[in-house]
Amino acid sequence: MSRLKKLFAEIAHIAKEIVRYGVMFDYQAGEKYKLTLIMVGFAGLMAGMLFTMLVMPQPDTRKAARKAPAWTKDPDAGAYRGPRSGYIPQDGQTATAAGVPPAPQQPAGELTDPNMALNLIESWLPVVWDLSAATAQGSQDKAIAYMTPECADQYRQNIWTPDIAKQIQESGLQSSFTAKKVSAGQNQPDGSVVIYVEGEQILQVAGKPARARPVKMEYLVRKLADGLRIAGIHDSAEGVAAR
Repeated sequence: MSRLKKLFAEIAHIAKEIVRYGVMFDYQAGEKYKLTLIMVGFAGLMAGMLFTMLVMPQPDTRKAARKAPAWTKDPDAGAYRGPRSGYIPQDGQTATAAGVPPAPQQPAGELTDPNMALNLIESWLPVVWDLSAATAQGSQDKAIAYMTPECADQYRQNIWTPDIAKQIQESGLQSSFTAKKVSAGQNQPDGSVVIYVEGEQILQVAGKPARARPVKMEYLVRKLADGLRIAGIHDSAEGVAAR
């Protein structure tokens, strides 16, 4: 977290123009989405947009892609899986007696309808990507309302903080977002579904030309008692750094 705070501090000294946001969460088997804030390649995806777009040169698109988060392919990644299929303890011992605990059972959650999740994200994108100075605060409040409680808390504490909101408001930033491709993946074992988004964010501040940047995101949607909620966000264009 200190890395993120340091980046924000550096950006504050460069200018009062903050532009983009993001947070990604990892899945732990046997639990709900455990909100572990990952220091990702877009560390400060919000603040970093200014630093990389309006101050620094455009990023090299030839840069090798980093490893995608494990949960995008396997929700149980990193968790103990128990003995392999066909494992037989020596000398007739049971798995527990042999010191090998039985594999934890993954509770099945309520199945999330991919089409409904897709519709949710399509209507949510213009709100969550609205970072224009005059409307960002209201849009972010609406976007956060569609997150799970845990996700919303982490988002407010680490991304959409009062300081960031103030800097965006004072920057005079104008932003627009266009979704070019939105598709649904297969349901995860816990019933959730990943929605893949490709689009373009256009940003402009007074005295500088408009800059466009490609967006490639993954949103994890879960069905709760009160409806569909966004439980995880990952910037698949930038990749994930080691924990």
